[in-house]
Amino acid sequence: MTETPSVPRLPVPVAAAIAPPDLADSTLLEVSPNPQLSLGTVELESHLDVTFSTVDLPNGESRELKADVLRPATGERLPLVLFLPGGAFLRCNKAMALDLRRHVAESGFVVASVEYRVAPDGGTYMDSVHDVRAALVHLRQHADDFGIDPRTAALWGESAGGHVAALTGVTNELPEFSGHSGTSSGTVQAVIDAFGTSLLSAIADDFDEEARLHYERTATHFSAYVGKAGALFSEIPEAVAAADPATYVTASAPPFLLLHGSADMLVSSSQTQHVHQALRTAGADSTRYVVAGANHGDFGVLADSDAALAWTSATVVNVITEFLHRHLDSAGLPQ
Repeated sequence: MTETPSVPRLPVPVAAAIAPPDLADSTLLEVSPNPQLSLGTVELESHLDVTFSTVDLPNGESRELKADVLRPATGERLPLVLFLPGGAFLRCNKAMALDLRRHVAESGFVVASVEYRVAPDGGTYMDSVHDVRAALVHLRQHADDFGIDPRTAALWGESAGGHVAALTGVTNELPEFSGHSGTSSGTVQAVIDAFGTSLLSAIADDFDEEARLHYERTATHFSAYVGKAGALFSEIPEAVAAADPATYVTASAPPFLLLHGSADMLVSSSQTQHVHQALRTAGADSTRYVVAGANHGDFGVLADSDAALAWTSATVVNVITEFLHRHLDSAGLPQ
């Protein structure tokens, strides 16, 4: 007898039904699982477990935050791309998405996968942004060690990391989000938000009634992440809005690329559309693709492996690298 593939145990509900995505302001990207991204065309060098910050936790302990850095072994200075892993604000594993990070590094970038505080650390969205700024500052201050061109940097996040990337990008110039970074060394020039959350109270808006009711009736870890542990979303609208990247969008926001799968079972595709619409309304540069048939990254909640392979397809990774080159390549920038 053939066994049905098991679905991983998840800290959040999986949708049983998903509404079709709204494509009025976005582009549907038809993707084949083949060809996949290419690897091995450029020799890479790596710097693992680079400590960029030490933070105090609510339990009285301290924690070192670290980054894994990949770059082509060419010796030339290259733009910096910070990768922010997903994990539902419950975990942040910098080892995630290695093949994707290697591909982007091989295309001509210094790619640093960084840790940031999440709910089990006692962290809130503000702490996560401060951690990302600290990573930007540290790596730019040590540009000589990693062959970084410090003039331009981008954030690239998936899922919860997409939320943090978007929030960090739109708060470039807000003192309360700067931490101890100052200003210019902690800012970015481009943002990629892949299937990220935004307005957490609407995370299941495209899903079936059971999934929506879970968030209406349950105090989830998301409430702790916005600083209101144990509260229902309906009780804390101001806190939810304060953690929403769309709240801070202005015309001066850096260029954004947003991507979301049409078959995402964990985060409604309208979450990235919410940010995209806010950016466009403000007059900022924003492009959004809906990846046809793709689930929530390569998380593997579907038995259909093609849904995961979409995110490592040549089509999707080329969209990502072309966006980064367009906005980070340093030709014409002042020395």
